[in-house]
Amino acid sequence: MRRTIVRIMTVAVVAATGLIPGRALAGWWGDQNCAGGASSMSTWKRTQAIGYAQPPLREGYALNGGCYRLNDKDDTPDLAADAGGEGTDCSGFVFRVWALKADGTQGYKQWDYDKDIHGPYYTWSYYSPGVDDPFRLISKDPKTTTPMDAFVYYRGEDRHIALLWEETTSGSDYVIHAHNNTVGVEISLEPYRQWSDVRAVMRKGWTLECYPKCPTPGFRRPALG
Repeated sequence: MRRTIVRIMTVAVVAATGLIPGRALAGWWGDQNCAGGASSMSTWKRTQAIGYAQPPLREGYALNGGCYRLNDKDDTPDLAADAGGEGTDCSGFVFRVWALKADGTQGYKQWDYDKDIHGPYYTWSYYSPGVDDPFRLISKDPKTTTPMDAFVYYRGEDRHIALLWEETTSGSDYVIHAHNNTVGVEISLEPYRQWSDVRAVMRKGWTLECYPKCPTPGFRRPALG
């Protein structure tokens, strides 16, 4: 009898709130796991971005925000991509890895993995950047691109952005990306550079790897003797 009453109460709550069980679970998961914050950073080097991108490997995928628990698995594998479970989507992942600021201004913001954030930029933003956006289009030539630049395509509902991880001589590249709701974040070999409608995009304002001991521009060491 007690179990019957509890079941009736649960059904009543679901009916009253309009929540489907999957969304209720997603909301509970976020409430329990997405309480992080962010830190303003004075530098953000490509090597810092590489280090930041790796911990979410094999974690979940969710559209329009979310956070990571970093326990080497998807905590909400049975939820649809739009149901608000663990992880973020491809554009949200790039926003995090590039340490972009949510207000669109210049500078760096390191987002805690357990911070529920997506940022204001979606795939079409990276595909067609505005002049004031903190990223710009570059050539897809292998001589131009560098790890942590991105490849992006936008075909209506078919859209994606991935970060360059390692170039190869095969014409394809290893990329790290929030790939889809099946595999989450992964490193995979992809032919994106070969596709005619794919564009390469670079974050503006990377901190130089040599910082803070970079040579002074225009400096010439005096000749000896």
